[in-house]
Amino acid sequence: MSEETTLVVQLPKALEKQLRAHYDEMIATAVERALEDKELYKPMVRMAALARWLDVSTTTLQKWTREGMPTMVIDGVTLYDKRAVTRWLKQYER
Repeated sequence: MSEETTLVVQLPKALEKQLRAHYDEMIATAVERALEDKELYKPMVRMAALARWLDVSTTTLQKWTREGMPTMVIDGVTLYDKRAVTRWLKQYER
């Protein structure tokens, strides 16, 4: 049977405070990214979300829409089906 060994490291207070601040910042960033990324799983998105998903500007999306990128308007809200947009973009694949 193996014994469990515990190692305790005593850090200077300033270093401990610095490490805790870094840890808190990492957690906050991860939570922020998770909240932003929830849109990545939606099949239908608005222009701002599509721009983030494709990493292009909304101006580029407006241009592409004029050039025939598929959209749908429901009660005045323009939505983009990410699958349809992907199919439309594939025609420009080289």
